[in-house]
Amino acid sequence: MSAETREISSQDVKKVVDRYADQRAIREPRAASFFNGTRPYLIFQAPPNDWRSRTPEQSFIENFNNISAALDVPSDHLPVMEPWFGTGVYANMYGCPYVWRENEAPAVHYKYHSVDEIRNITKPRWQDSEIARLVLDAIRYFKSKTGDAIPIALTDTQSASDTATLVLDASEVFAGCLLEPEAIMRFMRTINELVIEFSSVQMELIGDALAMPGHIMLNNKGFKGISISDDNLAVASPKVNASFNLPLDEAIGHALGGIAIHSCGPWARSMPMLKDKSSTCVAIDCAIDNSCDPNPNAPEAVRDALAGLGIHAHVRLTCVTDKMLETVKRVLHPDLKLIVHPAFIDLPTAERNYEALDSLLSEFYGSNIKK
Repeated sequence: MSAETREISSQDVKKVVDRYADQRAIREPRAASFFNGTRPYLIFQAPPNDWRSRTPEQSFIENFNNISAALDVPSDHLPVMEPWFGTGVYANMYGCPYVWRENEAPAVHYKYHSVDEIRNITKPRWQDSEIARLVLDAIRYFKSKTGDAIPIALTDTQSASDTATLVLDASEVFAGCLLEPEAIMRFMRTINELVIEFSSVQMELIGDALAMPGHIMLNNKGFKGISISDDNLAVASPKVNASFNLPLDEAIGHALGGIAIHSCGPWARSMPMLKDKSSTCVAIDCAIDNSCDPNPNAPEAVRDALAGLGIHAHVRLTCVTDKMLETVKRVLHPDLKLIVHPAFIDLPTAERNYEALDSLLSEFYGSNIKK
C-alpha cells in the first residue's frame, strides 16, 4: 500500500497534531507581527497538492500527507485541510455532471447552451447536489480525525463568473455580458446566493477549526474573509469586471466578512478598482512571473495598483533563487504588505529561499522586525 493510500493510524495523527502545535507556536507570532506592521511581509512555501480523491477518506489521507510534508518546510503559512473535489462544486448544484477520470482531478461539463435557457433560472437547492454533500461529509470526516487541532478551509470556491462559465457555454456568458446584461446578472446573482448560503453552512460545520481565507492563500491566525477564484478577471474587459465580476465578489465579501480574490493570468489592470472605500477585499493572489503562469502580471503593475490600499498582495513566482529575488525587488513598496509565494521544488531550495527572502525583505522594510 502506497504512502498516498495507506490508512492513517491514531498514532500518526497524534504525531502530526503535536508537530502542528509546535509550528503554530512559531508561525502565529509572525502573522501577528504582519498585522501590527512590524513585519510587513510573510513567506509562503509548501509542497503542491495533488488532489485526486473521490471520497472523504481519500481526501483526508491526501490532506494529511501534504500537511505532514508542509510542516518540514520553512514558511509563515500554516497548512490546512481542504475538502477539495474539483472546481465544479457550485456548477454541480445546477445539475452539471461531474466526470471522474482515473488519477486526475475531476472535470465538470456545462449543462446549458444559450442565454435563453438560463433567463428565468432560479437558485437551486445545494442539498440536492451530490458534490456539495461530499464536501460536507469530508468536513465531518476531517473533524472526526483531528477535531479542531488542524484548521479546515472551505472548499475551492469559484466566483459567480467562473461558475457561470461552467454551467453555461462560456462564449454565451461573455457575449451575454454585453448583449444580455440583465439576464446574465440575474443568473450570476443566483450563484452568489448559493456561494453565500453554502459557505455559511460549511463555516458552521467547521466551527472553531475554520481556516481563513482558505484555498490557495496563506492561512494563519488573524486572517479573515474567504478565498474565491475568479479567473475570468484575467480575460474579461475592465468594463465587464467593473459591472459584473468584482461587484459580485464584493457582495460575497460583505456577507462573509471579507473576500480574498485569486485569478490566474494578468488582471492587474482591474486591481485599481479595489480602491473603492466600500471594498471588502482583504487580499489578492496573482502570478508575477511565467514560471507558474504563462501569462503573468508585471510586478510593477501589481505594486502600483495595490500600494497604499491595505490589501495584502499574495504573489506567486519562481523558486530559482536569483530570479526570484530580482522579481520580488520589482514589486516592493513600503506601503504594500507582501506575501511572497515561491514555487516549491525541494526542501534544500526552500530553506535557501526562505533565508534569502527574509534577508531581502527585512532589509527593505526596515530594521524594526520581529523574528
